[in-house]
Parts: sequence; C-alpha cells; structure tokens
Amino acid sequence: MESNETEYRHLRPDSLAASVTILLLANVVQRSIGFGRGILFCRWLTPDELGTWEMAYSFLLLAAPVVVLGLPGSFGRYLERYRQRGQLRTFLRRAIVWTAVLTAAACALILCEAAQFSCLIFGRDGAGSLVLWVALSLVAVIAHHFMEAVFSALRKFSIVSTMHFCQSISFAVISLALMWCWRFSAASIIIGYGAACLFSVLVMLLWKGRAVLAEAIPGQIVTHREFWPPLLKFAFWVWVTNLGCQLFGVVDRYMLVHFSGLENSAALTLVGHYHASRIVPVLLLSVAALLAGAVMPYLSHDWEAGARERVSQRLNGVLKVTALTMLACGIGVLWIAPLLFHYAFQGRYDEGLAVMPWTLTYCVWYSLFLVAQNYVWCAERTRLATLPLVIGLMINVGIDLFLIPRWGLLGAAVGTTVATAVALAVLYWLNRFAGMYLETGMLLFTAAPAAMCGGVWAGTFALVLLLAAMPFSKTLLTNDERGTLIRISRDLLTRYRGYWRRPTEQSEPAHAIG
Repeated sequence: MESNETEYRHLRPDSLAASVTILLLANVVQRSIGFGRGILFCRWLTPDELGTWEMAYSFLLLAAPVVVLGLPGSFGRYLERYRQRGQLRTFLRRAIVWTAVLTAAACALILCEAAQFSCLIFGRDGAGSLVLWVALSLVAVIAHHFMEAVFSALRKFSIVSTMHFCQSISFAVISLALMWCWRFSAASIIIGYGAACLFSVLVMLLWKGRAVLAEAIPGQIVTHREFWPPLLKFAFWVWVTNLGCQLFGVVDRYMLVHFSGLENSAALTLVGHYHASRIVPVLLLSVAALLAGAVMPYLSHDWEAGARERVSQRLNGVLKVTALTMLACGIGVLWIAPLLFHYAFQGRYDEGLAVMPWTLTYCVWYSLFLVAQNYVWCAERTRLATLPLVIGLMINVGIDLFLIPRWGLLGAAVGTTVATAVALAVLYWLNRFAGMYLETGMLLFTAAPAAMCGGVWAGTFALVLLLAAMPFSKTLLTNDERGTLIRISRDLLTRYRGYWRRPTEQSEPAHAIG
C-alpha cells in the first residue's frame, strides 16, 4: 500500500524540516520588509492618520475570522481526512460556498450600515469612504486567509511562504506608491493592503489553482448531515479562540478611541503613537508564534509516548530560554529606541517612546503565553486555552475604563500589561491543573521582564542579575540545564579557539623552514 505522501498527485507535501526552514526564512524576510514599511508609514503619515490605519487594520484582523465563523481554521484538522477519502472536491466546494455567502453578507451589512461602522471603527461619523475601502479589503483578506488555510492543510508551506512574501512585497509597493502619487493618508494604506491580499490570491490561483483542482478529483459524495456537524463543532471553538485572541489584541486601541474622553482626532493621534511603540515589539510576537509551532511536534511526540514528565521539563526549559532571550532583545530595543524615534520617526512619536517599556513587557509575556499554551493543547483541553484570554480581556477593559481617561496612552499600555500578566498566570495555573510541573526558576524568568516597566536601567539590572546568578543558582536552572549550558559553551569556545589558533599553527612550520 502506498504511503500518504505518494497519494498526492500534484501537490506533494513539504517535509517537516523543510517546512520549518521555509517558515523561518520567510518570517525573517517578511518581518524585515514590514519593519521598513512601518518606518516609512510613521515618517510619511501624521499621527492621527497612522492611528486611523491602525484602527482599520485592527478591524480587518478581528472581522476576517469572525465573519466566516472560524471555518478556515478547521482545514488543518479536517481537509486531510476528506482528501484521503476522495472527498476533497466536495470539501472545498462546500467551504467556498460557505465562505462566499458569509463574506457577501458581511460586506453588504457593512456597506448598508456604513455610518454605524464608521463610528465603531474610527469613532466618528463621516468616514463612509474609508468604510467602503475597509469592506472591499475585508473580502480580499478573507480570500487570502482561505487560500492560506488550504495550502497549509495540504502541507505546502513553500506556497504559503510565497503567498506571505508576495503579499508583503506588494503591500509595501502599492501602499507606498499610492501615498507618494496620490495622498499621504490612511486610505492609501487600506487600499494597498486589500490590493496586496487580492494580488497574492490571484498569483496563487494562476500558479497552483489547476494543481489544486487536479488534486481534488471527483469522488464519493458525503451527505450534509455527516459533513457539517464535526466540522462546525471544531470550527466553533476555533472561532471562539480567534475571537478571544483578536479582541484581547485590539481592545486597548478601541478603548482609546471610544472611552478616552478626547476629541476624535486627538484619540486617533494617541493610537498612532501606540502603533509606533509596537512596531518593534510585535516582531517578538512573530518569532514566538513560530517557536510555539516548532516546539509543538516534539511535545506532542513525548506526550503520545507517555513521557509526561519530559513534556514538563522541555516546556519549562523552552519558557526559560524564551523569557531570557526576549528580555535581552527587549532591553536592546530600549537602548536603541531613542535613536529610532528621533531619527527614523523624526521625533513625531515621543508619547509612543514613553510607553514602549510597557508594550515590550506585555509583548514578551504574550510570547510566553503562546509557547505555554502548547501544554493544554497536548492535554487536549483546547477549551481551557480561551479562559485566560477571556479573563484578561475583562481585566483589560476594566482597567482601561479607569485609567485611560486619567492617564491617556499610558493607561492603555498599563492595562494591557496587567491583563497579559494575569492571562499568563491563569494559563500557568491551568497547565498545572492539567499536570504540568511549574519550576520555580521558570516562574522567576517569567517575572523578570516586569523590570522593563521601570525603564532601561531597571531592565538591564534584572538581566545582568539573572546572567550572573545562572551558573551558580540551583533554583534558576536544573542540573541537567546547567550541564547542557556548560557543554554548549565549551563546544563554542573550542570551536572558536580552534578557528583563531589555526592560522598561527599553520604559520609556525613556515617560519621554522624559513
């Protein structure tokens, strides 16, 4: 009998090693492009226009998975099942119809209630033209997410990475060209983002559309009663998780616009400053998401082998390394941030610079959250993963309602930082409830990023203290972790010592002969 890999006729899956490598390289390239694009956005736009774009982007990220009720999120779990049964064409046709109908309904609703959505998204009336571009962009974003989900489920991460690269490049080119040739406004970026998503989808359809159709050969028809219940049940929890994640990620900006008590332009200006403070920290989140996905197969392997204690040990170790690395990167960012804001941003976002220690702190903690939730997934308690986000969301809203009218942007940053800390603490407690052993050292590493809230010197002191104590403390590192660290250090020293000594050793015989 042929293996599952040979059953693919036209879209042979990428190997796991190739997938991880491709995703890593694509992530580096994509984030580099995004960083450069973000700097130009900050330089060319006024703070209130930048805040307008941030609100539109937040709405698109929130609405895209919500509109389709999480169905594309179930592709990774169920597409392969129907492909192996010869029912891939039925699966794709019904998923396309479902997505198209819901997208059309959502787009029609947004256009018919443009005034209400203008108030919801931008906090003001009279932004009907922006709402139109947001609605059209939403169609393109949903199509892009759908295509990405299909190719990810087919394990064609080379194609997924190509989609991301194509979208990132075209977004930068189209949006920057529109700003330069048309006008420096949020509308140029919204149009550019939607056009980039649509361009990426069209390129992939022209390149691999026939291969997907050829792979989805006609097969046995599955009844709707058999088809929809398991799919929608799984999709519902994906939808709940996505909704919790997206709301948790954007609620502070919406609270600034709607509950700051400021005039709309001033509130959007604060959102623009907030956007500038998050350009670098969100890069840490993308790395953490990639790390969480790469670690999951190893934890799952140990879990299925019955080595539950090893799962705890590995996850504790990964969380320690992640916290220490993110802390070091965050402190490095804090040291260079004044130069970045003064020269790259031309001194226009000083309020964003003031709250950057807080945005870095909660981005580091949310990175740990992404890694730590692998344990409840291994334990097949995915419903528990939404509870910390719900609790954190409620705390965030409560703190923002109290602090934002008094402290403005700082209140939003403090609220999100506290809410993220609580969400992470609840997740750790749920992991412990599911069987994970929480090492004291790991908890200390987790708490260390809080020092960044006190500024660059406080964060640097905490980092130096950790690094100085690591070789000697039996609390921070276990004996196995310390032995691994010593072995890696010796290997590195031996390698580089040999590298630097090699020219000297080769020159001695020549000198003697001379």
